[in-house]
Amino acid sequence: MRSSFAIASIAIGICAFIQLLGAEKAILAIIFGILALREIKEKELTGKYLAIAGIILGIIYLILLRIILPRV
Repeated sequence: MRSSFAIASIAIGICAFIQLLGAEKAILAIIFGILALREIKEKELTGKYLAIAGIILGIIYLILLRIILPRV
């Protein structure tokens, strides 16, 4: 069974790129990814790579946002 946090992490990570200035979505993607990794480890679920992808997407978006808007 796949972790629902992992699915939410990847979905929110993708949505952060669709809408401009989606920093709150990127942060949520990172948080849900971390929660998913913990849940996967404890309950032996699947979706580890989805969670990691969501975390990476969130981090990339925040880095790009910092480069594009350095003074905000």
